Amino acid sequence: MDQIDAMQRFVLVAHTRSFTKAAETLGLPKSSISASVQDLEKQLGVRLFHRSTRSVTLTQDGETYLPQCQTLLAEVDALNSQFQRNPDDIRGTLRIDMPSRFAATVVIPHLSRFLATYPNLRLKISSADYRVDPVKEGLDCVIRVGELTNSDLIARPLTLYRSINCVSAEYVAQYGMPTTLADLAHHRLIEYSHTLGNVEAHFEYMEGDQVKQLAMPSRIAVNGTEAYLNACLSGLGIAQIPVIGVEALIEEKRLIPVLTQYEAQPMPVSLLYPSRRLPPKRLIIFMDWLHALVLSKEK
Repeated sequence: MDQIDAMQRFVLVAHTRSFTKAAETLGLPKSSISASVQDLEKQLGVRLFHRSTRSVTLTQDGETYLPQCQTLLAEVDALNSQFQRNPDDIRGTLRIDMPSRFAATVVIPHLSRFLATYPNLRLKISSADYRVDPVKEGLDCVIRVGELTNSDLIARPLTLYRSINCVSAEYVAQYGMPTTLADLAHHRLIEYSHTLGNVEAHFEYMEGDQVKQLAMPSRIAVNGTEAYLNACLSGLGIAQIPVIGVEALIEEKRLIPVLTQYEAQPMPVSLLYPSRRLPPKRLIIFMDWLHALVLSKEK
């Protein structure tokens, strides 16, 4: 048994926690997967899994071996992919996470042409509006909107999105139109936060090159971009929304810009990926395509 194949099967069993599921994923007999892992254990001289009739879990040695195994497999995959010259040669699966609103308005509408260019490439897109660990989740890259926290990931800046303050006509009918910062004491803010903790709601705005925050009343907090937008459309308060993807709602007057002289700090959009020395060719191609797509939407 080729050791690389055995390592790939070990990683799949570790992720699925099942020899049966790993076999189904690869379209192979369960006995073949089990034999590969057993051969790998003999070669290493350690036991990688605790096996029972109900569960498969990693041993301490398995826990140590897994991340190093994943790193090595990623390096082998990246090296092999560098020799893929033609679009038809680009193959494999890319696992990507991005905010749901970004996926719906920026990426998904343009994917058909990208996939037509690379017919042997497969994408798995998750749209989690909370922070995920790409290494732990086995993701190739993640797109983040907003300030980045310190991490071991490599960040590739894509663009800056202007944020606008918006309300709905229903909100204006109930609370009126704010025209000054002082008016905000009598209005409601929809709070957006990745973690719904006990943090006071703030209206953010720029004063010169300084970021200012003004405490505001708030009765609702959300941690999802679609929920945030829909809360504003439903008249629940003022939202500070990236302008991308809401232009039509403004034209239809479903969203009404307010306090345009007090916009929040522009929001950086970044693509992050694990710090490998050599990213696989399919990841490089996707990153270049996404960067070009984002730039084209700015024109």
